[in-house]
Amino acid sequence: MIPCNTRATGRSEVPRPATGKTPVRNIRIGDEIWEQVERAAHEDGTTASAIVKEALLEYVAKRAKQRARKAKADG
Repeated sequence: MIPCNTRATGRSEVPRPATGKTPVRNIRIGDEIWEQVERAAHEDGTTASAIVKEALLEYVAKRAKQRARKAKADG
């Protein structure tokens, strides 16, 4: 593999090969919320990523329903 220079660190790093998994995303979440998510994941036998994904899916589904209702009301 060919090393690449990353902007964030300025160091040369070898790119990771594709794994076939979903891409990694970076988001900012405060420690208090993240600790609650990690605790819930541990108690539920799942991962923090799975909890965040479920919450995002619920949000976009709820938003889509709200937009559809508004569009119908606006006629």
